[in-house]
Amino acid sequence: MSKVNRRQLLKTGAALAAAGALGQGFAQEFYASPPTLLPRTRAPRVVVVGGGWGGTTVARKVKQQNPNVEVVLVEQKPLFMSCPMSNLFLAGVKPLEWLVFDYTNVVKDGVVFVQERVLDINLGRRLVRTTGGYLSYDFLVLAPGVAYMYEAIPGYQEAKQFLPVGFRPFEHIALRRMLDQFDETGGELVMYIPNPPYRCPPGPYERAAMLAWRLKTKGVKGKVIVLDANPQPISKAPGFLAAYNELYKDYLEYVPNTRITGLDYGKKVVQTELGDVPFTLANIIPPMKAADIVQQVGLGERWANVRIPYFFSEKDDRVYLLGDITGNTPYPKSGMVAYVSGTIVARQITERLQGKPLTEIPPELPNNICYSFVDSEEAIWVAANYSWDEAAKQIKSQSSVDNQRSAANGTAAFGWATGIWNDMFGPA
Repeated sequence: MSKVNRRQLLKTGAALAAAGALGQGFAQEFYASPPTLLPRTRAPRVVVVGGGWGGTTVARKVKQQNPNVEVVLVEQKPLFMSCPMSNLFLAGVKPLEWLVFDYTNVVKDGVVFVQERVLDINLGRRLVRTTGGYLSYDFLVLAPGVAYMYEAIPGYQEAKQFLPVGFRPFEHIALRRMLDQFDETGGELVMYIPNPPYRCPPGPYERAAMLAWRLKTKGVKGKVIVLDANPQPISKAPGFLAAYNELYKDYLEYVPNTRITGLDYGKKVVQTELGDVPFTLANIIPPMKAADIVQQVGLGERWANVRIPYFFSEKDDRVYLLGDITGNTPYPKSGMVAYVSGTIVARQITERLQGKPLTEIPPELPNNICYSFVDSEEAIWVAANYSWDEAAKQIKSQSSVDNQRSAANGTAAFGWATGIWNDMFGPA
């Protein structure tokens, strides 16, 4: 599969900085009178917004299944970074390059890769407006990921540049740098976990364990203090709590039912309903919502709704909603659900491009498995299968869990990740 080296990552950092410097005036000029970014041909066109787990999967598979269809993938970043498994990078178990891929093989399959930012979408005219011009489409797949609700925590908005969250791609680089500095100073590493829904429900709990593993392994004179708004870990609670108590009792303090009320970065204090908690380094995970384009286009407020049991929008059956942006389904906001949903949506778009009406396309629902590491080798997992009950008109689920940490689970986790990455970015 197509991997990325350190030199490419450095170049990417410069490219991302340049992209972030685009002024609003430039964007508004194109919005007022946008040029055509890609002229239309006679071929049907599928535009995919977002090159993450769901967007990349659906773009590549639609093109593989429909060689004569034009598939355009619109993504701001020139590289993909996997957030699933990224806690291993933060802990120092794996290098960043292990998580990063380029889109070379996706493009070799015939997908048109457009590195642009989406400014607006005109659903009536089926136009996607980007910083480089507009794209017309026959089908649109939205997979733009999440945005942070900094405003929900007083004081966070003003200090966000000092507090990388690390639940969106590449933010982990700054957080890892801060962790490297923390190794020298020690102190209190305060994490905050909000109430769901947010991206990757077990992710913060895995991160807490792996950061405690890092402190213990390196002999850092510090402690991870986990402030959880929830009464217990919202996924795999027995497995996480056992790891906290048995492996990291001197390095991790877990404090449930603790809601944050504010943040004073100047005083290095997290304010909670139970009092102030001082920190040397803080990783505050704010509440989340669908990326801003979803609200801007009018497809939802905090989240967007799909027409259950399918993946297209309640408001437009030519607009598919993938990944973490949906709000009315029971699926967790996970990379696995995005990937499996992408394969399903690709098949359904293929059938529609071939003229099959929606009424003749049977519903197909995703499955999920989520591995969480609690040290450098051992993991726990939870899995779920979803099905559509036509009589009851509802989604049903069957779940299983393994809260017993083991190296076998860790090996399975590595195999799971590399297998999906290879399908997304490896040779066709």
